[in-house]
Amino acid sequence: MDKNPVATDKIRKLILSSPLGSIPTIYFDFDLLYSGYLASNILPHHENTTVHQPREDTWKKLLAETLDQISQKRYLVIIDSLNGFFTVLADQKNAGKLINNALIMLASIGQKSDSTILVGSISKYKKDEGWILSAIGRHIVEVEGMNHFSVRRQNSALHLDLVDDQNFTKSSIDLSELDLL
Repeated sequence: MDKNPVATDKIRKLILSSPLGSIPTIYFDFDLLYSGYLASNILPHHENTTVHQPREDTWKKLLAETLDQISQKRYLVIIDSLNGFFTVLADQKNAGKLINNALIMLASIGQKSDSTILVGSISKYKKDEGWILSAIGRHIVEVEGMNHFSVRRQNSALHLDLVDDQNFTKSSIDLSELDLL
């Protein structure tokens, strides 16, 4: 996701204007950027959204609470970002396994309640290696039924692209043409 507050706000408005915007949202803000925008009133807080700022000593409890919540009711769960999640667990030897297990549990339990799990990351696609998290170089594990969305800037406009596992655009929405005000 673009770390620009205008772009972030447009994506937030897109989600809120979609059918997903009418369901409760649990937002894991690992990189603390969204929380900062809320605290400084750059972005308004939506009453249907619970924002968590997980730390190394709290993420397990927050995950357990979230798993319980999404097992009972439909939610939108946003993990912002996968890169930040790895940073929080930087001292853990088995961070990759812990994170993969957490995401698989969320996806599995969320599927039963028709919840949607969105995981943001700053990543790049390498033809022979697949999707790789920028800066830390970890591979993103591919899971059946997983979709990749990419926010790209093209000719000073933002586009939200649905891309396949080979990084080919399947569909695209020009975010600048949407009335998100």
